[in-house]
Amino acid sequence: MIGAGVSGLFMAERLLRAGIAFTVYEKASDLGGTWRDNTYPGLFVDVLSRQYEFPFRPNFDWSRKFAPQPEIQAYLLQVARERGWRRHIRFDTEVVEAVFESGRWRLRTSDGQTDTVDVLISATGFLREPKLPDIAGREGFAGTAFHSARWDHGVALEGKRVGVIGSGASGIQIAETLAVSGTDVTHFVRRPQWIHVRDNPRSTLLGRLALRLPFAYRFRSRQLWRWLGGMDLWRTQPGLARDAVALELAKPLEAMHDPELREKLRPRMPVGCVRIPKSDKNYYAAMELPNAQVEVRRIERIEPDGVCMEDGTLLGFDVLVYATGFDAQAYMRPMRLIGADGVSIEECWKNGVFSYRGVSLPDFPNFFMLYGPFSPVNNVPIPIGLDQQTDYILRVIDAARTRKAVAAPSREATDRFVSDVRRKLPDTVWTGCPNWYRGEGDTEIL
Repeated sequence: MIGAGVSGLFMAERLLRAGIAFTVYEKASDLGGTWRDNTYPGLFVDVLSRQYEFPFRPNFDWSRKFAPQPEIQAYLLQVARERGWRRHIRFDTEVVEAVFESGRWRLRTSDGQTDTVDVLISATGFLREPKLPDIAGREGFAGTAFHSARWDHGVALEGKRVGVIGSGASGIQIAETLAVSGTDVTHFVRRPQWIHVRDNPRSTLLGRLALRLPFAYRFRSRQLWRWLGGMDLWRTQPGLARDAVALELAKPLEAMHDPELREKLRPRMPVGCVRIPKSDKNYYAAMELPNAQVEVRRIERIEPDGVCMEDGTLLGFDVLVYATGFDAQAYMRPMRLIGADGVSIEECWKNGVFSYRGVSLPDFPNFFMLYGPFSPVNNVPIPIGLDQQTDYILRVIDAARTRKAVAAPSREATDRFVSDVRRKLPDTVWTGCPNWYRGEGDTEIL
């Protein structure tokens, strides 16, 4: 298995329970994936904390309704210790090539070592390859600049002029957090987003104790899934519910005092067509603070002293943060992956990424993906999707072992699945603008 983030750890538990020997290859020096790499100020999980825990290891002690990043990472590390996952992980080991030969996968790692395995599972995640903006002069900036997923904690922001480029989930959280902290921050917004402003209350002692009662946790979780499932139908089915969501999300925007700023931040795209950023400090109120500015003019280029706008105005900065998202179509790449008959992943995906049920590909026997193409949708909590995918993968592995065969979906079955997805897509919210759910654009909106 490649990757020791949430997906890889979930699969590790399922393999342990199934009694299947395995090794996890992790290119970093610790586990955690997204929650290890992203440490920017203001980062919190954008679904309920209880939706983001392993179903086999509930956590009754989340400090908030939506847990902050350090708490999520600490939870992953704690569960890894309890379950003994670390003894199966080879840290600082990047798989650079995987070739299917004679019914098995031959792996080559960055240190030149080779291994041979029967089954290869990619758990690399889909938001891991930071993408920097293609802006002229970016390399010539004289101040400090970094991507949000590579936050430089050695840079003191007090008294600095900070520019945040990107208005997706990370850009919203960073800009509002810096503004509330008193930092002089300018948020560059190319396309205004629909933003979900919501409270993030601390968990109460009574609430944490109640979850420990017999059957209480399981009952509340079941009720939660049922309730959330009904709420999210507006994403896949057109109707009045979709309009109601737009009206609800617009309330904090309409409450802004500055009419000019309000219009700057008014979304021009259909609600939900990109992932909706979550705000726990009221982004709109934060942008009305005297130390915060919103810039919607197009960036012409970056100069040593700052950012030059399309009308020639130069805005000076000491620090630039690129909250410009990730290459959501990378998946396991740049790893070189060669399947049956010498078919490469680049050839397979030359016309765009796809998969069979989000987990497998024709011409790649005994190869599986966790949260591959089509599966990272934003109306299904990650653990629920992983529970279904890991169960499916284990059933296929078991069938292959029983028949002493290798397993891969047929092209016909894959084509039917892809056609079914395309047929159902027009009714969803994701058809209203370019986005990574349809294989277009990046995860963030610049």
